[in-house]
Amino acid sequence: MKRFISFAWVAALMLLATACSKKVSLEGTWYGLYNKSLATITFSADSTMDLSSEAFSTLSKQGKYSINTQTTPMQIDMEPEGLGMSGEGIFRINPDQTMEICIDFGVPGQIKRPTEINSKQTSMTTLYFMLTRDKESVLAEIAPKVKAPAEARLAFERNKRLGSGINLNAVVDGNLHPGYERDAPLPDSEIKSIANAGFQSIRLNVCWAKHAATEKPYTIAPAFFKKVDHIVDECLKNGLAVSIDQHYYPYINMDQPDENVSYEDNYERLYSFWEQLGEHYKNYPPEVYFDLLNEPNLRMGADKWNEVLNKLIKIVRKSNPDRTLLIATPNLGQHWTLNLLELPEDDWNLIVEFHYYLPHLFTHNGLAYAQAENSQQAVWMGTDEEKAPILQDFDFIQRWSEAHGRPVNMGEYGTVNTVNEASRARYLGFVHGEAVKRGISSHLWGYREVFQIRDEKTGEWVPEILNALNLKDK
Repeated sequence: MKRFISFAWVAALMLLATACSKKVSLEGTWYGLYNKSLATITFSADSTMDLSSEAFSTLSKQGKYSINTQTTPMQIDMEPEGLGMSGEGIFRINPDQTMEICIDFGVPGQIKRPTEINSKQTSMTTLYFMLTRDKESVLAEIAPKVKAPAEARLAFERNKRLGSGINLNAVVDGNLHPGYERDAPLPDSEIKSIANAGFQSIRLNVCWAKHAATEKPYTIAPAFFKKVDHIVDECLKNGLAVSIDQHYYPYINMDQPDENVSYEDNYERLYSFWEQLGEHYKNYPPEVYFDLLNEPNLRMGADKWNEVLNKLIKIVRKSNPDRTLLIATPNLGQHWTLNLLELPEDDWNLIVEFHYYLPHLFTHNGLAYAQAENSQQAVWMGTDEEKAPILQDFDFIQRWSEAHGRPVNMGEYGTVNTVNEASRARYLGFVHGEAVKRGISSHLWGYREVFQIRDEKTGEWVPEILNALNLKDK
């Protein structure tokens, strides 16, 4: 009997060992959602993989992959071709045969493998996927087309009025930057120069937070209101529409802590600002737009931003029932988060705003704060290969706009002025041109600092870039 029990135990252990050592195969095509847009990953038997996203061209990668099933959690590594990047991640196969992957992409040696599967995005480089082999079940989750009412036409007309514009940065945005004095005086002649260059509107970047009380009722300083009013009035005087932007806000826009106001109280302070702004500008003409918050941050996330923006809209509507509002997308204002927005079904006087700076290593070449200090991508030749991902992104944006009945604005796009000037002109002309073709209004970044397209000392615009933008014909 003892001999039989011993044999049974050995047999059980052998079966267990066989089960534990069973090879985990990822081969085949998996489907999932990335920010509620279709993502596809194909793993081939030769250890190559193909990752693509409907909404985000930069996520489209081909290369090698490898897995390690002996660790807990199991590990997956990806090596995209020709990008100088790699990915280190973890994955698990669930009982229902779905797969979850959490992977950090970046420069080898600088990335950090996640330690747990986390569906909440905590950085711009860490991605999460819930995947299945059933494509139809994924497509069923994507929002159906929305039938926009007749009043939706107004926002499209107002979007045309914004047309091709520029961000008026480093004037009243209060963001400290070495080598520049923020909130510096702006001669009226410079507003006129913007209009004469052919721009149709200005996105006025304002840091209200640095010019308001930190205790209730969070009153905005009258002297600062007067300064902003003068700029708005000069814009209107020169035929420029103006979008008043809530820019550089601690905690909920920037990651900088606020020593004087708690995280939750900052939301109450933001609501107070728009109560004050709404009342202050309620009698201004429709050429004045409200941009509710620049680039809501990752800490806020999509759910909180949807809650906040819907409350902000109700606050503004009390004093400005007919004002056109610009609504940023979640998680730093990116185009690939369009599907995460939850807009009110009873308000169609809204323009959705995204920012576009791809390819990132070219547009931010050399900038340490953007993790591009070692970038060698200083040239953009405008080849078909370089244009293809941009066209993919803009096609997605256009499809989203048509499916949801909402006009869109490219609130920021641009390149640093340290890259090849001819390349800057080619890139900016192409991106701007694709926006115009699709009825997307835009605001170039920016007027001052390293993204500028105008020489501050001479007051002269860079002619090659202005020619590429072709503003006079718009």
